[in-house]
Amino acid sequence: MRAVLLGPPGSGKGTQGQKLADQLRVPRIATGDIIRDHIARRTTFGLKIEERIAAGDFAPDEDIIHYVSLRLAEPDAAAGYVLDGFPRNLNQARLFDATGSEETPAIDVVISLEIDEASLIERTAGRLICPKCGTVYQTHLQPPKRAGRCDRDEEMLVRRPEDDPGTMPHRLDVYHMSTLPLTQYYAQQGKLRPVDASGSPADVFHRILFALKDR
Repeated sequence: MRAVLLGPPGSGKGTQGQKLADQLRVPRIATGDIIRDHIARRTTFGLKIEERIAAGDFAPDEDIIHYVSLRLAEPDAAAGYVLDGFPRNLNQARLFDATGSEETPAIDVVISLEIDEASLIERTAGRLICPKCGTVYQTHLQPPKRAGRCDRDEEMLVRRPEDDPGTMPHRLDVYHMSTLPLTQYYAQQGKLRPVDASGSPADVFHRILFALKDR
């Protein structure tokens, strides 16, 4: 299965994407992880977009298409994948559809995580991430077993610059303007599966599996 997770910042795409990837035994491919890797390695691309990402904006479409396509062409994605954070807008979706090939076949299903904005702000205010493995935690809903440390590798957890509460209004504005129209785009293709993203991660994942039953 080739799946996409859509949803505003704080809706749980990282957590649910990893759960679904594990369930399907395919890789979770997150554009956020790709971007953070480039920023950490101080590549030309990373230096180019660092300030944009910290401010809550997106990377240029052509760059994202390029790096996502490279990742999808790797052997572990041949049997399927879960895309988290891509596509971000209609232009990316149309470009990706137009460049489909045997190496990067078309998307099968799009899961739209839907939740109210008050809950999103509360979630992102308590969100922490492991800089080593990328595991996402939420201090109220999904805290680490040991405060401030990743369950997987004991790395010190950090707050991403884009999760600063001051950036949330802008990030939500960008989401509503650029990403939300994708729900209609994929609904017209018969690929959209709306899922209530409120509640515990386990409850949300149960709803995702239920939404995928007809696949």
